[in-house]
Amino acid sequence: MALTKTRFVVIILIVFLTMSVGIVGAAPKEHSPLTEFWLTTDDAFKNAEYGRSVAIDGNLVAVGMGGDGAVGAVYLYKRQGMIYVPEATLDFPDAIPGACTDNDPENDFGNCPEFGRTVAIQGNTVFVGARFAQAGTTQGAGAVYVFKKNKNTWRYEDKVVSPAPQTEDNFGRALAIQGNLLVVTARKNTAERGAVYVFEKKGDQYVHKVTLEASDSADGDYFGQSVGLQGSFLVIGARNTAGPNGATAGGFYLFRQKGGQWIEVTKMTPPGGKNDDQYGFAIAINGDTIVVTARRADPSGVKNAGAAYVYSLKGDSVELVTKLIASDARANDEFGQSVAFAGDVIAVGAWKYDVGTIDEKTGEGSIYLFHQKGGQWIQIGKIIASDGMPGDEFGYSLAAQGNRMVTGAHKVDLFSPDGELITDAGAAYMLTLKP
Repeated sequence: MALTKTRFVVIILIVFLTMSVGIVGAAPKEHSPLTEFWLTTDDAFKNAEYGRSVAIDGNLVAVGMGGDGAVGAVYLYKRQGMIYVPEATLDFPDAIPGACTDNDPENDFGNCPEFGRTVAIQGNTVFVGARFAQAGTTQGAGAVYVFKKNKNTWRYEDKVVSPAPQTEDNFGRALAIQGNLLVVTARKNTAERGAVYVFEKKGDQYVHKVTLEASDSADGDYFGQSVGLQGSFLVIGARNTAGPNGATAGGFYLFRQKGGQWIEVTKMTPPGGKNDDQYGFAIAINGDTIVVTARRADPSGVKNAGAAYVYSLKGDSVELVTKLIASDARANDEFGQSVAFAGDVIAVGAWKYDVGTIDEKTGEGSIYLFHQKGGQWIQIGKIIASDGMPGDEFGYSLAAQGNRMVTGAHKVDLFSPDGELITDAGAAYMLTLKP
């Protein structure tokens, strides 16, 4: 069944050029167009929310379909030249509880696993988070499923669960992979304080090595909202933790591996943060640069416009370099919903961005691009979907490698061949930045 959006499937998108407000700098130079390729699935259904999660590694792209009340699935695509062709569909490997049906309005955490709510790729291995999967006899604790390609077939290889599962832990909320290490967060563990688990691959299984908690853990912190791993450093976001001024603006914790142990070396909170900034909502790390977003920050008093903070990693400490803000920031854009490094470009998703006039709340979504020049990070572009429509929420999820990005618009409406509207079916976009 071919689904359509009554839009183009392969098109060219122009990057709109704007002045930077994150750091005042020189005007951005001209950019050539980027290419856009539209991804969706033929078996979409109402409220499927395909595009909730995305990942990319090499020529492989993964798109998760794990909306509220869904069993979920992950769709794999392989790059062939300028296009992406279906590679495989990864289905939930456990038995599905009888009470769980896709788009079940009565769903609770004990029924639908939401397999595909998070996804990560490393080479020929795909990791899929299901935040409400059953762990042993514990319902709704969450799990991570590991799939590996053997010759031309993708096979389910392992199920990773918390060593001490609790109902509604959200185990699998965020993932990070590096070599034989797998890091899994459970942001709602123990009164929503949160915990992070480090596993190491032994043979075909991942073995629990250590559980990390914040040194100043408090109820409701959501430690493990986000995670980034590079080299011997682990960066963990806690979107509701309190700062020195007492405001629960959020923060992030830097851990470093020393002598086989993961040691907390510092905690950072946003300068002048306020309650519910959600600083630490998303994290990206590249080399010695860390980007941490606060999707509900109020830059210049613009409520929930969002911001992103760029840090430089120096030994066991981090230094704030700058604060990035969208050049056309509006209330409730939530700039900072997602973030990724596309080569040396920082890409930040603003899923609630309104394409219309300042008084219109349309929520098409957008992605902003920042590049460092002369030691300053300047905004060089803004991407909106060529076929964007109100409520699509383009930029909700974001992943990148080199000059290629994939982003989810999980609220896209599709049409079946007989013209039936499928609301919130979702879509994803492959975006290739041109030099």
